[in-house]
Amino acid sequence: MGRYLSIAILGLAAALSASFVPQFIAFIEALLSSITPFHINTRGQPSLVMLLVICWSIRSSLGDGFIWALVGGIMLDLMSILPIGASSAALVLIVFVVNSVARQLLRLRFLFLLAVTAFATVFIAAFTIFALFLLGNTYDIPSLIRLVLLPTMIYNLIAVLPVYASVRLLQRRLEGGLQVAPHSLSLGTEIGSHE
Repeated sequence: MGRYLSIAILGLAAALSASFVPQFIAFIEALLSSITPFHINTRGQPSLVMLLVICWSIRSSLGDGFIWALVGGIMLDLMSILPIGASSAALVLIVFVVNSVARQLLRLRFLFLLAVTAFATVFIAAFTIFALFLLGNTYDIPSLIRLVLLPTMIYNLIAVLPVYASVRLLQRRLEGGLQVAPHSLSLGTEIGSHE
């Protein structure tokens, strides 16, 4: 069931990342700049698709994580100038690392989640810059780090905990629904056989 939900959830997250989230960040920055004496000028924003893929793959099978990574990467690439599949490749590598390490660090899940989020943010940014460099684009790396990478890292580290809580709640509901459905079917069969 989670595999099919990935299309709707990651599609919505990619659409929000491309439309609503930048406007919301600009509004908050304008609000803060009117309150504080310094002007905030960043281009960073939370990476909702990446956070959802990481949070889903921590408590799921490797196959489910790969599907979420593929779907999420394609959704991201559809709304960017990257070739289709570039973000999927980066997310699949992250899911592989997350899934192989998460089983061994069950007690340190909070710290692991923050560490993976920081690593994934840097990895995705480096992967994207490299892919865009191969397409012929050049960037000022120090400005990119200051204006995009560091604010994105801060946003991701703040947003990962509510995203994880929401994903975990959804996973528990799906697990509960899968356990109830076969049981209720067997009760219905037994009731029908007694009549």
